[in-house]
Amino acid sequence: MKHSLIVLLAVAIPIAARGVPDASEAKAEREIRDSLARWVGASNRGDWKEAVKIWAPDLIGWYPGMPDDTFAREAEAAAKGGAPRTRYELEIKEVIVSGSLAVVRDVCTFSTMGKAGEQTVEKVKSFEVWRRQPDGAWKIARWISAPEPKQ
Repeated sequence: MKHSLIVLLAVAIPIAARGVPDASEAKAEREIRDSLARWVGASNRGDWKEAVKIWAPDLIGWYPGMPDDTFAREAEAAAKGGAPRTRYELEIKEVIVSGSLAVVRDVCTFSTMGKAGEQTVEKVKSFEVWRRQPDGAWKIARWISAPEPKQ
């Protein structure tokens, strides 16, 4: 009887609870990964109006030593436009989706060309909270990032 109960419980545990995403979570993960790829491409092209589409209207972001980031700040920067001086590369480490929220853990490499022609490279670790929007799109609502120590 004890063995049967254990088997029954094991079968009854939802697959999602064991860490395997269901179809809607897997679809959301693909959409989030696609959004990040579009953001990288748009940023590297200097298409700031496209790049800003990744942010939710209620965006709040945090980076050490900087004021909180908001959608208004991102939109203002996008409106100024300009050629990109920074090349972005993104390595997605993890995407966890649950209902209308998702968490993404990633590392972004920023290669920036200075005005004197010198290049600086910075790696930044980030956590992002994504929220499904009323139109069904996934957007970043909260983020926190910090630079990796210089080597």
